[in-house]
Amino acid sequence: MKNQEKILDEIMEDRNKLLKINKEIEGINKSIPFWKIFAIPLFISLLVFALSFKFSLTDSQRIGIFMVLFALTLVVFTINTRKNIRIQKDILIDERKKIQHKIFEKTKLMANEENNSENS
Repeated sequence: MKNQEKILDEIMEDRNKLLKINKEIEGINKSIPFWKIFAIPLFISLLVFALSFKFSLTDSQRIGIFMVLFALTLVVFTINTRKNIRIQKDILIDERKKIQHKIFEKTKLMANEENNSENS
């Protein structure tokens, strides 16, 4: 009986871990930092725009370089951030699967112990 209570406590601990992981998975999309998505590409584009004054370019060429570079860096940083989020989600999902497997094994063990105690 004590062994079953111990297994039940372990199952409850694993369920709490599972809930934490689920909350992390749900909140991972909400944790995209603004500075990484928008401010860094803007800074890079402004830096190149400032450096373009060293070259003999027209104002429309400078503005065009700024806009194209900003769009490209924005796309690159967005893709990179999504890839990192996908990797983090995959890691958390793997952890969740392991914990679910542990819970299943412990539940099966507890059921086997109940059957053994009833047969005795």
